[in-house]
Amino acid sequence: MGQVEHVIWGAVKTRLQFVIGGQFPGLLVVTDYEGESIDNISRRSHGRFSTPNLVRIAFKLFWTLETLHMRGFCHRDVHRRNVLLRRDHDGIVRLKIIDFGLSLPLEPAPFPEQNLTSWHASLQVCQNQAYTRFDDLTSAIFLEMWFVPLNPFGAQREEWLKRKPQFDQDPFAYFYDELEWIAGLYSEVSLQRTTGYSHTDLFDIFYKFNPGFDPTSPISYRVENVGLIID
Repeated sequence: MGQVEHVIWGAVKTRLQFVIGGQFPGLLVVTDYEGESIDNISRRSHGRFSTPNLVRIAFKLFWTLETLHMRGFCHRDVHRRNVLLRRDHDGIVRLKIIDFGLSLPLEPAPFPEQNLTSWHASLQVCQNQAYTRFDDLTSAIFLEMWFVPLNPFGAQREEWLKRKPQFDQDPFAYFYDELEWIAGLYSEVSLQRTTGYSHTDLFDIFYKFNPGFDPTSPISYRVENVGLIID
């Protein structure tokens, strides 16, 4: 059995135990209170977040996924109920990912042992291709779109399979100027599927579209009736 201490974006320390057994490693997460799902928080926040907070959340989510990938694992189930936000004692809202039940080693790239088609899955995953780090990142981008809110894929499996190739052909057609950075992220991730992963090229997108904005700045929020509301 191997163990690693995995600290995600300064949140509460979590011990991830990678238990070697059977065909694939399992993942056991032991932690204290982790936070509230971004899905629940968005409902309280009228279903949308401001553009500055979308950028901040995307940056933190990409950074968190990169941390997991550096450990040699992919998540394979990034969606709005598996991403948590927590207001810590210092008043900073921090982000973390939960539910590693589908997580597998990145190498060799795992082929799906089950159908992973979903709204938040990449086109490649919906086509049953081998899973890569870029599929985690694409799911993170789709999560951001949900909180615009923007839904170019519809609500049913048949719609997802039809519309995701259309989105893949021209993602910029779906965003107005203030949100073109989301299309930029998608295009860069798509490019890196061929050229290979580049932290610099990917994270530069966060600065390119608004050079005067700091994507690492704290998420802005307010608290009403003990509930966290993201601006």
